[in-house]
Parts: sequence; structure tokens; C-alpha cells
Amino acid sequence: MIEWTIMILLVIAILLFVLSFFRKDKATEVERQMENFSITLMQEIYQLKKKIRILEEELLVNGQDVPKARSTSAQKLQAEVESLHDKGFTLEIIAEKTGLTPLEVERLVASREEPAVRG
Repeated sequence: MIEWTIMILLVIAILLFVLSFFRKDKATEVERQMENFSITLMQEIYQLKKKIRILEEELLVNGQDVPKARSTSAQKLQAEVESLHDKGFTLEIIAEKTGLTPLEVERLVASREEPAVRG
């Protein structure tokens, strides 16, 4: 009788062990969802920071001194927009690639072309 009980418990243990490999780990799924959420949130924060920098540039360029770091980042963004525009990309595609709105891209392209018209 004891042998049968041990055999039954052993079979149940083996079945549970095999079953554990096929069972989904809920913690892993939650970790993956949190990681995806975190990545999405970081991307959105990055896009918002870029837009805030551009808005600050527009507000500060109207007669006030612009800190060098902000000026440099604005110049890099301006150069990126100009480069994409020179390559023939549409305003919408440039906006997607830089995280700006099409209106912001249009303003940057227009600000580049204004001095050439005046000069």
C-alpha cells in the first residue's frame, strides 16, 4: 500500500513538473508590458522635450539671449530639417522623422529661406 502511495505521488509530481513548463509565467508577461509602457513613455517624453525646446527657441529668439546649449540643439534640429528638406522629403515626412508638427517644420524651412530672399 505504501509503495502505491509513493508511486502515485511520484507520478503526480512528474505531471505537475511537466505541466509547469507549459504554463505561462504571468510575471514575465507583466514585466514585458511594463517595459513596453516604459519605452513608449520615454519616447513621448523625448518628443515633448523636443517640442518644448523649439517653442522656447521661438519665444527666446525674439530679442532675448538664448543659452548656448539651447541654441546648439536648435541649430542641430534646424540642420536636420534643412538636410531632409534638401533631400526632397515632404513636410509631413520630415515632421515624422524629427517629431515636430508639419507647421513647425514649415516654419523652420521658411526661416531658412527668408534670408536668401532678402540677401
